[in-house]
Amino acid sequence: MENDLTAPHQLTKTELREGKSKKEEFFNKKRNEIYIILDSLKCTHNIGCILRLADSLLVKKVYICGNTIIPPNKGIKQGSRGAERWVPWEYRENALDVAKELKESGVEIVSVEVASNSIDYREYNPHKPVCLILGREFDGVSKELIEFSDYCIHLPLLGMANSLNVSTAASVVMYDVYDKLTKNKIC
Repeated sequence: MENDLTAPHQLTKTELREGKSKKEEFFNKKRNEIYIILDSLKCTHNIGCILRLADSLLVKKVYICGNTIIPPNKGIKQGSRGAERWVPWEYRENALDVAKELKESGVEIVSVEVASNSIDYREYNPHKPVCLILGREFDGVSKELIEFSDYCIHLPLLGMANSLNVSTAASVVMYDVYDKLTKNKIC
C-alpha cells in the first residue's frame, strides 16, 4: 500500500509541478491585481516570506522601499525558498511616491496596521485593484502612508501581544484580499 497513489497522500514534487506553467512561459502568465509595498522592512526572512507569498498568489508587483535589504541576499533567498526569482519586484527609495503613482492609476491603497482609523480586515471589501502596505517590524507602517491610504485594516489581537509578525499578517491579509477580489471578479 506504500505506492498506492489513489489513497490520500502528500503530493510529491512531481505531482505538484504537473499543473504548473513551464519556466519559460511563467513570466507571460496573467498576474492578479494585487500590489505590495514593503515599507522599510529590515528582516530578510520576512522579506523572503512575503516574496514567496507574492509568488503563490501571482501578485502583480512587490515594491521594496526605504531603508531595507533587497535581493540578491542569502536571508531573502532562504525565506522565499528561491521564489524571489519568480516575482516582479522593484526597489524604490520612497514608498509614498509608489503609493501615489498606484493610486493615480486606479489602485486602492490599503495599509495593514493597527491604527485609530483601522477596520477589521474581514470588513474590508475591495472592488478594484489593491495595494497592501506592510510596515517595518518595529514601528509599522509610516504615519504618512497611513494618512494617505484609502483604508487601514488590521487583524484582531485578542491576546496580550500588541502585534503579529509582518509576514504572518501578510499571509492572512493577502489571501483574504485575493479571495475577495476573485469573488468580485477583479482577479
